[in-house]
Amino acid sequence: MIQGFFAIGRALSLLRRNPRLLLLLMVAPWTINLILFLGGWSLLTVWLTGQVDPYLEQLVDGWWQNLLVGFGNFIAVVVAGGLAYVVTVIGAVVVAAPFHDRLSAASERAAAIIPGEGGRTMGWLAALKEGAKTALLLILVELCMLPLLLLPVLGHALFAVGSAVVLTLGLLDVPLARHELTLAQKRRFVLRRSGGVFGLSMAVLAVSMIPFLNLLTLPLVVMAVTLLVAEHEARVVEN
Repeated sequence: MIQGFFAIGRALSLLRRNPRLLLLLMVAPWTINLILFLGGWSLLTVWLTGQVDPYLEQLVDGWWQNLLVGFGNFIAVVVAGGLAYVVTVIGAVVVAAPFHDRLSAASERAAAIIPGEGGRTMGWLAALKEGAKTALLLILVELCMLPLLLLPVLGHALFAVGSAVVLTLGLLDVPLARHELTLAQKRRFVLRRSGGVFGLSMAVLAVSMIPFLNLLTLPLVVMAVTLLVAEHEARVVEN
């Protein structure tokens, strides 16, 4: 578990040793994530405030009206930001999938953990297909976890932890798919490395609480899960 939690730190260390190559590969996912988030947040804010303002203005008159509308706008902006973040994560999994595939391959080569040649990419179409499947899984699991939000405090905490685990598993599929593992093999990998996966999920959860930075760290999570998979594959080769 500790190894998984500090996997992002190891990814940063790898980035420092190979800044030019890996940074170039990370620029595209970063740009895509920011465009999706800022664009989605803006559009959702305009739409939500347009729905909320007329309704609130009809409830009261006088100075209470301005106070209520202002509070409603604040809530609309916060809700829009949360929705935009979820949409960005799901969208980035699909749109940025080919870039994450190449980043994962480059990270594997730079780490030089697996003996012999490593770092084979899936190709654009295959990466997009895997990204679409992962995004669909993320949506289904997130929908199933929505009832947790009805429970105060504990439910929200469980939802946050569950979302972090789901996101980590979704990005973990990038290096696993490159190694052409079957669904059964992927399941066995997750069970064997459950501690490391959960530890990394807790690191993802901690980072996700920092606005904007959480979007920029998605490529780092891709690098971190790649290191976990590469270390596992290296042990398999040795044995």
